[in-house]
Amino acid sequence: MPPVLSKILDVKQFMLKSTKRKVISGAVIAVILYLLKIRLTKSKTENMKVKRDEKKGKGNVDRMFLKRILKLLKIVIPRLNSPEILDLVLLTASLVARTFLSIYVANVNGQIVRAIIEQNLNMFLQRILKLGVVAIPASFVNSFLDYLNKSLAIRFRKRLTQHFHDIYLNDMIFYQLSNLDSRVANPDQRLTADIEKWANSLSQIYSNFSKPVLDIILFSRKLAELVGYQGPMYVILYYLISGFLLRFLSPPFGKLTAIEQRLEGDYRACHSDLVYHSEEIAFYRGHAWEKTRITNSFNNLIGHTGQIILKRLYMGVFDSMLVKYGAVMVGYAVVGLPVFGSRREEYLKSVNNDPSAITRDYVRNSSLLINLAKAIGRLVVSYKEIQQLAGYTTLVAELDEVLKDLINGKYMRTMLQSNENQPGYFAQKQSLVSMNRGQIVETENTIKFEEVPIISPNNDILAQKMTFEIQPNMNCIVTGPNGCGKSSLFRILGGLWPISSGKLYRPHIDKLFYIPQRPYLPAGTLRDQIIYPHTKLQMLRKKVTDDDLTELLRLVHLDYLVVREGGYDKCNDWNDVLSGGEKQRIAMARLFYHKPVFAILDECTSAVSMDVEATLYQTAKMLGITLFTVSHRPSLFKHHDYMIQFDGEQGWNFKKIEHSSE
Repeated sequence: MPPVLSKILDVKQFMLKSTKRKVISGAVIAVILYLLKIRLTKSKTENMKVKRDEKKGKGNVDRMFLKRILKLLKIVIPRLNSPEILDLVLLTASLVARTFLSIYVANVNGQIVRAIIEQNLNMFLQRILKLGVVAIPASFVNSFLDYLNKSLAIRFRKRLTQHFHDIYLNDMIFYQLSNLDSRVANPDQRLTADIEKWANSLSQIYSNFSKPVLDIILFSRKLAELVGYQGPMYVILYYLISGFLLRFLSPPFGKLTAIEQRLEGDYRACHSDLVYHSEEIAFYRGHAWEKTRITNSFNNLIGHTGQIILKRLYMGVFDSMLVKYGAVMVGYAVVGLPVFGSRREEYLKSVNNDPSAITRDYVRNSSLLINLAKAIGRLVVSYKEIQQLAGYTTLVAELDEVLKDLINGKYMRTMLQSNENQPGYFAQKQSLVSMNRGQIVETENTIKFEEVPIISPNNDILAQKMTFEIQPNMNCIVTGPNGCGKSSLFRILGGLWPISSGKLYRPHIDKLFYIPQRPYLPAGTLRDQIIYPHTKLQMLRKKVTDDDLTELLRLVHLDYLVVREGGYDKCNDWNDVLSGGEKQRIAMARLFYHKPVFAILDECTSAVSMDVEATLYQTAKMLGITLFTVSHRPSLFKHHDYMIQFDGEQGWNFKKIEHSSE
C-alpha cells in the first residue's frame, strides 16, 4: 500500500475513533446533566413544599429562634439559685474533669508504648496500673455526665410543663385553644411529645457545645507546648473551612423537624378521632373511609421522614469526607511536625534521636490530636442539632405565644366576611380578633341579654341582637331547628364564646351549671361522678356525707348503684359500666348536689323515660334551680314558663308559655 494512502487511512481511522469517543463522552455528559436536572427539579419541588410549610411555622436558626429560646430559657431556669443552675455547674465541672483525665490518659498511653519499645517490664506494669487506677474516676465521670444530662432534661420538661399547665388549665383557656383559635391544631402533641423532645434536645446542646469548647482550649494548649502553635492552628483552620462548607450544604433540618412533628400530630389526631367517634363511624360503616384517611396521613408522615433520612444520608457523606477522613490527613501532617517541621533539629536533639522517645511522643500527640479533632468535629456537626432544637423551639414557642394571646383576650381563626359585590358570598381570611368586644356585667341572680347577637367565633351570624331577661324561677325552654343557635346561646352565656357587642348581665359562673346530652364521667370513684368537679375534701367542707349522696341517687332512681358497684370508693370505667339513661341520671344527681341558681340542660334527659324525666324536672324546681332547657320534646313544655324560639333565619322570639292552651 502506498505510504500516502496508508497515512490517509490512519487519519480516517483516528477521526472515526475520535468521533466515537466524542459520541460516548457526549452521551455520558447528557446522562449526567439529565440526572442533575432531575435532582434540581426534585430539590426545587421540595423547597417549594418547605416554603409553603414555612407559613405555618419556621424552624430557622435566626434572630427569631434566639428570641424564642431566650424566652423559654427564662421559664426553665427562672433564677440563679434554681436546681437547674446547680446541675449546670456540676455538668461543667465534670466536663473539665473528663478533659483533664483524657490528657492524663494520653500521657500514660505514650509511656506504655515507650515501655514496650524499650522492653522495660517494670515500667510497662507501672503504666498499666496507672491506667487501671485512672479508669475508676473516668468511668464515674462518664456515667455522671449522662445522669446530669438526663436530670437536666427532666427538670426542663417539668418547668415548661408546669408553665403551660398553669396557663392551659386556667379558666377556659383549654377550651378556647381548641375551639376558638385555629393556630394550634394538636395541643396534646405540643404539650406532651414536643415538650419532651425540646427538653432533651436543649439538655444535650449544652454538653455538645461546652465539652468541645473546653477540649479545644485545653488540648490546643497542650499540643502547642509539644508541637508548636502551628499544629492546633492548622487543625482549627481546617475545621472552620469544613464547617463553612457543611453550613452551606446543609438542608433546613429545623424546618423539616417542625413539619415532621406537625405530621406526627395529624396522624395521632386521626387515631384519636377514630376512638372518640367509633360508635358513629361503626354505625355508618365508615371504616374504609377512615382507613384511607389514616393511611394517607401515615404515608405523608413516612414520606416526609424518608426525605429527612435521605438528606441526612448525603449530609453524612459530606460529614465523613470533611470531618473524618480529611481530618486524618491533617492529623498526620500535624503529628509529623516535630520530626519533619522547622523545629526538627531542636526536637531530635532534645530526645537524643531515641526512637522509643519519638514513638512515645507520637502516640501521646496522636491521642491529644484525635481528641482535639473529635472536639472540633462535634462542634462543627452540632449545627444539625441546633437546627433540630430550632424546630422543636418553634413548636413550643408557638404554643406559648397563642396561649398568651388567649390570656389577653385575642384569638385567630378563619373568619367569614361578606362581599358586598356578590350577595350571599362569604370570603375567608385569617385575622387576630379581640375576644370580647361586648360587655359582661356580673349580677346577683339575674340573666339579661341586652342587644347581644349570637355570632360564632368565625363570624357566622346565627341570631340577630337578642334582648330578654330571666329571673330566678322563670324556667325557660329554648327551641328551634338544628344549627339555629340554641347551644350557641349558652356558649355565650357560659363565657365559652366571645361577645361581639351589647351587654350580658349574668351571675358568677359558680351559679351556672351545664349538663349536656352526653355527660362527662371522669376516671375516678363513684363518689367523684356525683360531686365532680369537687374533691372529697370539698364535699366534707360542704358538710355533705355519703348518706346525702345516697339520697341524691334515690331522687334520680339510682340508689341501687352503691350496692351494685361496691360502694362510693369503687373505681371503674363508668362510660362502659353505666347505660345511657344511667349516665344522664348521674348528671342530674350531680346537678342536685351543686344546687346552682341556673341550670342549662341541653337534651340531658333524651335517654330517660318520660315518668322519670318528669320526676327529675320537678325535683330540680323543688330545689330552687331555675331551668334553662334546650329540647324539642313537647313533654318538657309543661315544666317551663317561658320560651325562646329560633326560626333558623337569624330571627328569634321570647314569650311566655300559656299552659292552658298547650
